[in-house]
Parts: sequence; C-alpha cells; structure tokens
Amino acid sequence: MTFLVTLPMLSIIIPTKQRENIFYETVIALDQALQFFNYDYEVIIVNNDDKSLSIALPSDFKLINCNTGGVAAARNMGAKYANGNILLFLDNDILISSESLKKGYEYFINLSKLNDKMVLNFNWVYPQNIYDKLTQKPFGRYILYYGFDKYEGKAWTDTTFDKNNEYIKTHMFISCAFFIKQSIFSQIEGYNENFKFAGYEDNDFKEKLIKNNIEIYLLPNIYVYHNEKDYLDLKKFLERKYRSAYTRKQAVDLGDDDLLLQHSIFKKFFLTIIWSLRNFFISFVNNFFKSKKFDFITFKIIDALLAAYIYKGYNSK
Repeated sequence: MTFLVTLPMLSIIIPTKQRENIFYETVIALDQALQFFNYDYEVIIVNNDDKSLSIALPSDFKLINCNTGGVAAARNMGAKYANGNILLFLDNDILISSESLKKGYEYFINLSKLNDKMVLNFNWVYPQNIYDKLTQKPFGRYILYYGFDKYEGKAWTDTTFDKNNEYIKTHMFISCAFFIKQSIFSQIEGYNENFKFAGYEDNDFKEKLIKNNIEIYLLPNIYVYHNEKDYLDLKKFLERKYRSAYTRKQAVDLGDDDLLLQHSIFKKFFLTIIWSLRNFFISFVNNFFKSKKFDFITFKIIDALLAAYIYKGYNSK
C-alpha cells in the first residue's frame, strides 16, 4: 500500500459481542471506507464473547479475543495490541464513510498540533433507512420525540451543536466513535474494567479526561451512523436501559455521587407495580393504540416502563 503523506499510524479498534448481523454491516462499511484512506492504518477487532465470530473478516483485519470482562476490558485489550500512535474506537454498530474517516483523522492530526492533550468525537445520527420504520410504530415515534436517534437529541445531550464551526470544545463525551492518542489513553490507564456492561464506563472515562486536563472536541458537521435497527424493539431498548442503570450504580459505588439515584417510598411502590406488570404494558404498547392520536398515552406508558427498568437495574445485586 502506498501512502501519499507520512502521518502517524491509525489503529481502528472495534469491540464486538453478539449482534453479528449488525457488526457485519459495520465491517463492510469500514472496509469500503478504507479503500480511500491513504494513510497507514490497522484494524483490530476484539471479540468480547465466549463464542467465536461466525462472519468472515477482511484479510487485513486483526482478530483478538477478550471473553472476560465487558466492553471496557475489550477496548483496553484492543489498545494494548495496537501499533498505532493514534487510536480510533468504534462501537460494533457504527457505520463510517470514507469521507468521515479521512476528515476525522485529518482534523485530529491538525487539532493535536494545537493542543497535544485532547480527544475528538464524531457527531452521530441514525442511518436514513431506519427512519421509515420509526414512524410506523408508537415506540419508534417515542424514539424520535425524545431524540434517541441522534447525539444532539433530548435523550443524549439536549443541545444543538454550533454547525458554523468545524470543531467545538465540549464537556460531553461518548465512546462509540472517537480519536485519542495512544499515549493519552495509556496515561489515564484506559477504561475502568469494573464496568461489566456498556453504560457508565463512558462517564467514568470522561471524568478521567477532565481530571487529567484532557480537552474534548467534537466535529459537529462530520457524522457517523449509529446503526441500532436491531434495538428498535421496546423490550430490547428497556433491557439496555436496565444494564446501563446497573453500571450507573457501579459508578456511584466507585465514588461518583453525582450519579446517585434516590426514590421516595411512594415512587418505589409505583415502580415496583409497573415492573411486576411490565410484560403486559410492553405487549399493550406493541399491539394496541398504534395510531398517532394515542401517542400521548403510549408515551406515558413507555416513560413509566423506562423508569421502572432504570429503578430495578440500579438496585439489582
């Protein structure tokens, strides 16, 4: 492979567990993007599952196994085996284009000349082909209403990024698609492997960045696509929120009191009742009142289910 310019090697690290159909789309998109990437790179796939991958990887992709610990441990292992000075972490459901990959890498190179201690996030949004499905069901419309479909949505950052700037400094961070120097990642000792599920390992990592005066930048106009089409099911969505709440409690136990959740006796009683009837309510949302005119009812039910799953996940042993 011939490179037009000699720049630091990029190590692209993707941890994956299950979700092989989604991951296959990620691999295909990345492989196509790399055809137009004229810099030195390697791709490291970290299989974070007991089972072997059943899909074939491109011949130049490296595969390592990390079947103990969660995604935090998998990301750390990927970094351990990386040869590049620059790391790009992608989740297994992130679709990246050749333009976003090239521009993101070049922005990181240029920004790091101005500020040696920094990380760089992409902006993200759902792929266009998901949106038709979202409008057809109450839960899909709930996702759109609360902005779960984009990084700028109410559910994630509740803000609108300034598109007049090529990059912005921010206090927000997300692990699904970001650049970081290998030296910085090592300096802050990577991710906290006490987190066994995906969730608040992001927040813990962000706190490490802030503590070490490492600034967070975002590319507001350069997107990757968050391909969560397998999570457009209400029950799967709620189960993810349960696991995320479990990691939130782990973060509290590790000393992050800002994430403490407290509930009144009445609210505990209410959420326990909702939890005991969760399957009934999930079935109700999926099978009744599908018209948009009833969304105000179904949205309230989903709100209650979400609160119950978070409560139970947070308080699980």
